[in-house]
Amino acid sequence: MVSLADYAGREQSYVKHVLLESYLEKLVHKVASRYDQIAYVDGFAGPWLSANERFEDTSFGIALSALRRAKATWKQNSRDVRMSAFLVERDKTAYSQLAQVPARYTDVTIKTHCEDFLNIVPTILGEIAPSAFVFFLIDPKGWRVPLNTLAPLLARPNSEVIFNFMFDFINRAASINEPKVVAGLDELIPFGNWRAALAEGERNGGLSPEERNEILVTAFSDNLRQIGNYGYVAETAVLRPTKDRPLYSLLYCTRSKTGIEVFRDCQIAALEEQSHTRAAVKIGHAQTTSGQGEIFQSLHEMGPDDLLRYLQSEREAATRRILELIPAHPDTIQYDKLWPQILARSVVTKVDVNKIVARLRAENQLLIPDWEKRRRVPQDGYRLQRV
Repeated sequence: MVSLADYAGREQSYVKHVLLESYLEKLVHKVASRYDQIAYVDGFAGPWLSANERFEDTSFGIALSALRRAKATWKQNSRDVRMSAFLVERDKTAYSQLAQVPARYTDVTIKTHCEDFLNIVPTILGEIAPSAFVFFLIDPKGWRVPLNTLAPLLARPNSEVIFNFMFDFINRAASINEPKVVAGLDELIPFGNWRAALAEGERNGGLSPEERNEILVTAFSDNLRQIGNYGYVAETAVLRPTKDRPLYSLLYCTRSKTGIEVFRDCQIAALEEQSHTRAAVKIGHAQTTSGQGEIFQSLHEMGPDDLLRYLQSEREAATRRILELIPAHPDTIQYDKLWPQILARSVVTKVDVNKIVARLRAENQLLIPDWEKRRRVPQDGYRLQRV
């Protein structure tokens, strides 16, 4: 289990790994009930600044532990699931450590490559059994990633992806007119009118950081959705440890409504951890720079309050989207077609959406003709219509 003590000075990685650990633990156990082979692919594995020799504070270390635990659990139930991992790192110094990993996880089939991941995407895909379920982690150190080069990977059936969109760097690059920078961004976000949206906003008095974030992250999400044919793409913003500003965004891509449901549960737990972690880091930073301590303790209480306000605003946005997506009587939408769309667009859980729909029905804003007696929340097969 990841420990904050291993992440001094890189707390943003701790938040990312809390999310990754929580989601992969649930994903691998669930997927192993249906698939005989599961593969994890890390295209930019490192390791970087690992605090322990078992690499437990690295993305691939977290993933390998999840694979190992799921394999052991299912083996107790007389089911032998083959777990494999493909770890790629082009930096030779980092790779010298990565090459030691297979010997530490003998119950998982691990193959390492000292290569540029973009150059060996076809090789990696060829090494994975066609029938396997695959989780791809694309977490580059920089942002110059030609998205179309990854198209065969993104479009692979029976797979999910988490892509680290380096927003802070990309946002600055979007204001630079040097030909190499412009070409690099066009390769990263090849489709859409995001440049025109940025330009129009600047002509009309300028854009706030939140508005620029919305334009760039939405554009990149749309590109992932289009290239990979994903039904759902969800964002988790990871903030700078001591500043209320996004450092990067983790984009989760899936074709499964169950996937988006589980991801949102794990995301909100990770946001809660981020809130507490950032509050503690701010206190430490303030004490170091000012030499005072007690007056900064209130910062620790501010973080969770900010998160609660944010989550409340997301539930309010989800309510508006529910009313927008549900057609007016006599047309209907089935509930299992509605709730995954809401989860994809709002940071809410399915439990949240259940409660919102039940409340709107009680307030006579929605009609649900299939509602059964003694039911407290809507069921997937229910038809919904707006009054």
